[in-house]
Amino acid sequence: RPLGSPLRTEMMATYVSLAMAVVMLPGAAAYDNGAPFSRLPTLGWSSWVALGPEAAHPIFDFCDEQSVMAAADAYIEIGLFEHGYRSFHLDDCWAGGRNTTGYLYGETDHFPNGMKKVVDYVHSKGLAFGLYTCGGTKTCVGDRPGSKDHWQQDADVFAEWGVDWVKMDWCNSQGEDPKTTYPIMSKALNTSGRHMHFNMCEWGKENPWEWGPEVAQSWRMSGDHTPVWTSTKSQIQGTMAIPAEYTGKAYGWNDMDMLETGNYAQAAHANGKEGTMTAIEYKTEFSMWAIAASPLVVTTPIMNCTSPPAPPVTSCKVQLVNKTSDSACVANVSFGCVSENASMWTSDGCRGKFTCNGFATDCDVDGEGKHSCPCNGGGPVTCKATMSDLQKEILFNDDIIAINQDVTPQGRPVVTGNSTVWARFLSNGTVAVAFYNENDTPISLRLEFASLAKMSPLPVPSAASWGATTKAVARDLWAHTEVGTVTGSFPATGLVVVAPHETKVFSFTAQ
Repeated sequence: RPLGSPLRTEMMATYVSLAMAVVMLPGAAAYDNGAPFSRLPTLGWSSWVALGPEAAHPIFDFCDEQSVMAAADAYIEIGLFEHGYRSFHLDDCWAGGRNTTGYLYGETDHFPNGMKKVVDYVHSKGLAFGLYTCGGTKTCVGDRPGSKDHWQQDADVFAEWGVDWVKMDWCNSQGEDPKTTYPIMSKALNTSGRHMHFNMCEWGKENPWEWGPEVAQSWRMSGDHTPVWTSTKSQIQGTMAIPAEYTGKAYGWNDMDMLETGNYAQAAHANGKEGTMTAIEYKTEFSMWAIAASPLVVTTPIMNCTSPPAPPVTSCKVQLVNKTSDSACVANVSFGCVSENASMWTSDGCRGKFTCNGFATDCDVDGEGKHSCPCNGGGPVTCKATMSDLQKEILFNDDIIAINQDVTPQGRPVVTGNSTVWARFLSNGTVAVAFYNENDTPISLRLEFASLAKMSPLPVPSAASWGATTKAVARDLWAHTEVGTVTGSFPATGLVVVAPHETKVFSFTAQ
C-alpha cells in the first residue's frame, strides 16, 4: 500500500487529536491513548495453547479462520464475557509474510479471507481484538516476519484491520535497545489513527516498569510463565521485587504473563511444559495475579471440536499435493496415514496440502515432533463451548476479579521482603489481603491491622488509619462468605493456617 494512499491520508487526519491525548497527560502519570479496556488490567483470553486445526487436539501456537471464529463463539457461550472478560488475543500464529510493498498479511491457507474477516467477527461479539508481533526480524515461535524496520507499515495495517491491542515480543532483536525500539512502535501505533493498547514484552530485562508508562499500557515484567509450580512461584517472586513506586497505576500495569489456569493434557504445551499444578496451586496463580494487578489473560482451550467419522476404509493412501514448508515432505518418512482412524501424520517440519483416502486434506502444523490431521470427508466440524469445573470455579470468581479490576497501586507484601501477607487498598476503601504460602510445609499467619499503616511507602493515604482499634468486616473471597467483624487483627483468635502452595484471600471493610 503506497504511503500516499487514501487510507494513509485519512489516518494522518485523525492522528493530531490522538497524539495530543497521549502527550497532554499530566506528569506522564499514565499512558491513555484512548485504547479500549486499558484503564484497568486487561481481562481476556489468548490462543497460545488453545487452538487446533478442525477437530484436532490443540497445537502450540496454532490459529486459523475456523478455529478463531469458533473460539469467539465459545468465549461468549462459556461465560467469559458474562464475568467481565473483554479481550480476545491471537499470539504468534497468524502472520504469513509481506507483500511486494512490505505490508503484512495472514497465512493465506489459514486465513484465506484475510485477517479483517476474523477481526470483524470478534468485534461482532463485543470483544476487543489483540494481535501479536515481534520487535526483531522474526517472531519467537513460528519464524514469521517481525516488525523490525516495518514499524509504521505494521501499525497501519493493524489499524486497517481494526486491531485494538498489540503485543510486541523481543526475539531476534540483536543489536536493538528496547528503550529505543518500543517507543518507535508506540509512536507508529499512535500515528496509525486507531486507538490501540500497547503491550511490551521484553521479558523485564530493562526494568520496563521504570520507562514503560510513557509508551505503553502494560509490560511483561519477566520471562514466560508455564503451568508448573516452580514457574508460578518465580513469577510471584518477580513481581514482589518491583520497587513499590512502580507497582502499577491506571493505564500502566506490570504483566505477569498469561494465566494457564486448569491446563493439563487438554491444552497444548507451552514451551514444552504440560500443566502439572494442583487445584490449590491454580487458585494461587489466579489469586496472586489478581492482587498484584496483573492483566488476567488466560490461555486455555474453551471448546471441543468434532467431526463425523469418514467412511470406513480398508486401506490407506495419502499423497502430497502442494508442499508449504521449507522442510522436505517424503512419503512414509515425514508424512503418512493411519488407516484405523482415517487420519494422516506429518513430522520433521513437513507441512502441506494432501489427498488422504481421496479427500483434500490440509496438514499444515508447525512445531517439532509428529502431528496428526483428520482426513476430510467425514462432515462439517462442529464445536461446543467447554471448560472444566475447576476452571469455572477459578476464572469466574467475581470476588477475586474485583480486587484486580481497580486503579489503585498493585498489591504488595505488607512487610517488605516477606512474601506471606500481601495487601491491596481498593478504591472503595476495602483492603484485599492474601495469605500466601510458597513453601512445601504449612504455615500459620496473622494480620495485625497496625502493620498496614506501617507499609512504606503507604499505598494510599487511608492506609495510615488502620490500627489496633480498627473494626472491619472480613470476607473470605474463595468461600464467598462473611466471616465476622474483627478488631485490630485477623483472625480474632488463633491463626490462619495456609497449606503448602496455597493462597487464602480476604477483604476487610472498616466500620
